[in-house]
Amino acid sequence: MILVTGAGGKTGKAIIKSLAEADGVCAFVHREEQVSVMKSLGAERVIAGDLRNEDVIRAAMEEVRAVYHICPNMSPEEEVIGRLVIGEAKKAGVEHFVYHSVLHPQIEAMNHHWQKMRVEEMMFESGIPFTILQPAPYMQNLLAGWKSIVEEGVLRVPYSVEAKFSFLDLEDLAEAARIVLAEPGHINAIYELAGTKPISHAELAEIFSRVLNRPVRAEREEIKDWRLRAGGLSGYAVENLIRMFEYYDRWGLAGNLNVLRWVLKREPISLESFARRIAK
Repeated sequence: MILVTGAGGKTGKAIIKSLAEADGVCAFVHREEQVSVMKSLGAERVIAGDLRNEDVIRAAMEEVRAVYHICPNMSPEEEVIGRLVIGEAKKAGVEHFVYHSVLHPQIEAMNHHWQKMRVEEMMFESGIPFTILQPAPYMQNLLAGWKSIVEEGVLRVPYSVEAKFSFLDLEDLAEAARIVLAEPGHINAIYELAGTKPISHAELAEIFSRVLNRPVRAEREEIKDWRLRAGGLSGYAVENLIRMFEYYDRWGLAGNLNVLRWVLKREPISLESFARRIAK
């Protein structure tokens, strides 16, 4: 059985759905109300609990051959959780540990990236056979502004619309996860997973214009205006996201798609294909 931690978010759901087609999967979620969703996606076993609870993690590791570890997004306790999950996996004799990291975790200016690099270091020193996946920003993140894109013809981002990014479709990530867990040859590997060449949001708006057959423009949103829309997020998440936006404004986040091509043995899903899929 494969244990997927942090399974309740969009990443976990995509991974569960992909893995369940070929393997027995145990989904670890935070809330009881997420159990039925995991079952509907194909999880054979679902555990609801806190990733900081040593006893619950230990119980989740029973009869598990592999782990796909996703830490809750923007968690201030990523290192604490990582140390606990890795430690219990080692005690349980897990054969393969896949860590869901982030593209360019070396960036100290973005604290959530920097914490993931610390967990990567724990993996190196754990003695567990591992694979580290470093995904680019998801194409699905663009859906948060889809209503504005469709109704107003405006793609808003709180940083420069000329900054370059590489994107990744969640379906490609899920397939890559299934491959590295099911096929031999991926132990002790770190894979940068980007699905597109670097592209700006101004260029992305042109793609949306073609797909929607209406003008779409990219527009920079002021941080103060973004803050007004950030209700429901913790103070920690808000401040770290602002630091991320400040970094993006200057440097973007660009990757290379050759590794994903090699893993998938095909071309990754393009932004235009993604846009046509969601515009249906």
